[in-house]
Amino acid sequence: MHINFLSLILFMPCLLIGQADSWKEQCLTNNSADDRYASYSPDGNSIVFESDRDGNWEIYLIDGEGENIRRLTNNPADDRRPTWHPNGKKLLFESNRSGTNQLYTLKLGSGTAQKLKNLGTAGEPIFAEFSPNGKNIAVSIQEAEQQGSLALLNKKGKLRRKLVHNDYRNFYPKWSKDGVEILFFSRKDTENNDDEIYRLNIRTGTEKRLTQWPKHNFCPSWSGDGTRIAYVTSMEGSRPEIYIMDADGTNKQRITHNKNGETLPNWHPAENKILITAYRNGNYEICVLTQ
Repeated sequence: MHINFLSLILFMPCLLIGQADSWKEQCLTNNSADDRYASYSPDGNSIVFESDRDGNWEIYLIDGEGENIRRLTNNPADDRRPTWHPNGKKLLFESNRSGTNQLYTLKLGSGTAQKLKNLGTAGEPIFAEFSPNGKNIAVSIQEAEQQGSLALLNKKGKLRRKLVHNDYRNFYPKWSKDGVEILFFSRKDTENNDDEIYRLNIRTGTEKRLTQWPKHNFCPSWSGDGTRIAYVTSMEGSRPEIYIMDADGTNKQRITHNKNGETLPNWHPAENKILITAYRNGNYEICVLTQ
């Protein structure tokens, strides 16, 4: 059972946060299906995303301008949430093709998919991402509707250790460029009432809470230089919007203002661009914000 973070419509007090109006939006996809969960390749030239345009969830590739679409998976099961290996030649994704949600790699050259090792623990892996050196994987393990832990795996999917484990929801690990820290969002300090964003040093175990608002803040993404973080905040009476903040949690700014909402930001590795999943004309599209 998976949590639909994309449909959250909740409260966020905006008057204490600055607004940045200089970001411009361009949609890269335009069809009647849902296109979601987009991210740039390590060289910034390609974009991978999930779509149900052919009847079920599959993984697709486009260039940085939204052209030259290529379908990468073709399976009766759902193939979901792709992320990149740091060499740009391989993807990590989730699929239920074996009956339960498991992690797979996909080689872009050959199209070969390989299932990683079973975690050997209760729960399903979601939101997995390779470390910058490609030797480890950070992943969420969803154990129940309101409970999920963060874990560190080796590159073959074997569990190394739990990073965050409690009775609450802890999801969406995102590596820092140096591989020392991860961002994630959690309800551990809010009694499962709302999501807040944290930084975790995986060497020392030190955590820093970056958001302090009474409703949901989620899906963080580091900027290419690691100085800023894009994230999603739920709004009262409307869908979520995109915000940015400095890496220490200061200088929060709202950068989107659309009644239909945006989510799932992912920063370009070198440029001031942010991919988002935007609800436009009755479905989700892949768009890019530029400044």
